[in-house]
Amino acid sequence: MNTAENAAEIRMAEIDDARRVLAIYTPYVTETALTLTSTIPSTEQVVQTMLDVKKRFPYLVCRINGNVVGFAYASRQHPHEAHSWNAELSIFIDPEFQGRGIATALYTALFQILKLQGYCNLYAVITIPNKPSVALHRHFGFKELVVMERSGFKLNRWHDILWMEMKIPGCHDPAEHGLPLPLNQLNNNELCTILAMSTALLNGAQQKTAR
Repeated sequence: MNTAENAAEIRMAEIDDARRVLAIYTPYVTETALTLTSTIPSTEQVVQTMLDVKKRFPYLVCRINGNVVGFAYASRQHPHEAHSWNAELSIFIDPEFQGRGIATALYTALFQILKLQGYCNLYAVITIPNKPSVALHRHFGFKELVVMERSGFKLNRWHDILWMEMKIPGCHDPAEHGLPLPLNQLNNNELCTILAMSTALLNGAQQKTAR
């Protein structure tokens, strides 16, 4: 059984997590094309992104041994009102902690919260080749929509971009329920239950890894 010191958890991001989030994100910017930005944000910009995202969407972190080792959040897929039921996803895991069920636990919580809010369509934008990311999204039911060939130029070469989509099963009918709810209007007990269940899933994965 995990002790309080080494327990893994999934929870909502807090401002104090910004430095660790930035530390995880920076190598993806400087060393890979998995994100196509070439500009490292400041800690203040990471904090502002957190605050902006959490006005509408979940921004989650995974902590192990008290340290943030991964994060995931949703954001607007398109600014037009007709796309208000869509969300685009972002997820980054510390490379030292990959393959330990963290992405699965983060996504499990993220998708359940988005469904609870009333979102219907989820999109992932993946620089390919990236077999682990494509496999993760297929595991959750995402389907490939289109490959945009030679669509991003970074690290002195062109990269192809894959768009994947998932229709959330049983999502609310927008004609009946209206716009997705902001986070602060969700039932707190339901939200805590989602996070607790994803944390239990994560701790089970850590125990299997440790065997």
